[in-house]
Amino acid sequence: MGLYADIDVDFARRTLRIIEQYDCTKKRGSENFEVTLLVNCLVGLLIMPHQRRRDLIPDVGVGGLAEWSIEASFISSWGQGRKKTLRQLVRSLRNSVAHFHIEAEGTEKDIERLRFWDDNGFMATIPVANLRGFVTKFASVIGQISSTKCD
Repeated sequence: MGLYADIDVDFARRTLRIIEQYDCTKKRGSENFEVTLLVNCLVGLLIMPHQRRRDLIPDVGVGGLAEWSIEASFISSWGQGRKKTLRQLVRSLRNSVAHFHIEAEGTEKDIERLRFWDDNGFMATIPVANLRGFVTKFASVIGQISSTKCD
């Protein structure tokens, strides 16, 4: 694919493509590492735009988070004095992953949810399917493209 033309946008586009490629080739059972891939993608997607291009993150209120696969009930605490917006959610998730404040919840065979927290009082538990929806939507918006399907 070559050099980045615009690293801020191209990185998100390539991350989305990695998720799509994984979907087309993933295996069932113990060799399915979708959650690990999602966390790895989250690290890059949350840190890069937060540091360099906050303008790419839409200023969506808490009422619009469902469109991003995030239900208000997933967030048990926003933290003291914080706005309830997508930008704040991204910032809080960024703090969580940057400091590895993540725990997996589920069964012995399946990770069903990830719990995130930060030192400022943010706490959220997001089901894997919703996390995947969030990562895909976020990459699409930051990368300014639509998701594609397997060929």
